Amino acid sequence: MEYRKVTLPNGLRILVSEMPETRSVSLAVYVGVGSRIETKVDAGTSHFLEHMVFKGSAKRPTAADISQVIESKGGVVNASTDKEVTVFWSRVPARHYLVALDVIADLIRAPMLRPTDVESERNVIVEELRMYRDQPQDRVHTLVDELLYPRHPLGWEVAGREDVVLGMTADRLREFMRRGYAPSRTVVALAGPIQADEAVAAVDEALGGLASRDVVKSKPAPRAGKAHAKLLGKRAEQTNLCVGWRSVHTTHADKFSIDMMNAVLGEGMSSRLFLELREKRGLAYDVHSYDANYADAGHLVIYAGFAPQNGAEVLKAIMREVARLRDELVPDVEIDRVRDFAKGRLELRLEDTRGVSGWLAGQELFLGRVRSVEEVSAIIDGITPADIQRVAREYLRPELAYVAAIGPRASLAAITPPVADEASAVMAS
Repeated sequence: MEYRKVTLPNGLRILVSEMPETRSVSLAVYVGVGSRIETKVDAGTSHFLEHMVFKGSAKRPTAADISQVIESKGGVVNASTDKEVTVFWSRVPARHYLVALDVIADLIRAPMLRPTDVESERNVIVEELRMYRDQPQDRVHTLVDELLYPRHPLGWEVAGREDVVLGMTADRLREFMRRGYAPSRTVVALAGPIQADEAVAAVDEALGGLASRDVVKSKPAPRAGKAHAKLLGKRAEQTNLCVGWRSVHTTHADKFSIDMMNAVLGEGMSSRLFLELREKRGLAYDVHSYDANYADAGHLVIYAGFAPQNGAEVLKAIMREVARLRDELVPDVEIDRVRDFAKGRLELRLEDTRGVSGWLAGQELFLGRVRSVEEVSAIIDGITPADIQRVAREYLRPELAYVAAIGPRASLAAITPPVADEASAVMAS
């Protein structure tokens, strides 16, 4: 992947990939601030701010003005907030990419943040929070995060706390943006049939005038909690379960071995968990695993949704598949399949302009450089069955497992941590 990188005097980084064979241009702006820098008194501010900038900016004072200028060109514009990043992105026909850049730059540079808009939007966000709380298949992931990162923003819901949202003001949002949106923690990436020199000059004109400022430091990740289970009784036709382990940070040497282990375990319909619990035994409607990495921590989580009476059997089956990874080497035929799976997913992701712009921005923000497809593929090809067994033995030990579940109270009695004691479980509220 060829690209050009330029760092502006204020610290903002620009990456441009010329893709002459495409018809669209995608723009990704990654701002290295998210819910992780929040405290209990402002939890949810980064997410609230992401909503609010779309309510109007200096050049386009209303939400309709913003959406219409992009949609009238056949394009799309959106944003998202995560623990360590807020992402703004747009994809438009190539001839309109300067319009998309101007729209997003204005959201970041000069949002209106009117008190009247804050009043109306807080109700939307409160309903979003309540929706998450009412959906066990979503909330169970927050419960396991609370166990893995106790009393820490990494363990909180990104959308925040209802009392904070209800008390939000325009001044608090403006101050959070002034404090957190540092140009040196901002990456702008563009991909499509464009000229790099022109794109760099356009970004410089749009965002080069942002004032430099110190980067807000986040609170270090805590140790995993002492309680190993969090259970929430709820009348439902299904029980939702997460089993999680702490793993490694973004740049750790074991990251790719854990990624490959996760692919063997629970990514896709050919993974071990899906084939054993869903296809072979019919124990769960949905079962999969995922991993996440932060600047100084990470985790791997297995999720399953199943009929309440299957709780004990599902948990035993999950732990049995994890034990297989510790006890047995992954066969060569399976490791070859998973290598092709991982490389193929990456290749397909980087086939279009949105995938390329997101890859460039994310790699640059979190790693300080961009790995090529060839580099990542070489890493994947170098991971052996012994590597997967080693990380399984180190990180997925039974005594390090954390269990969260939501379902009928009678079904929760059968769900306990693999290595439990009397103080290991708490009831969630």
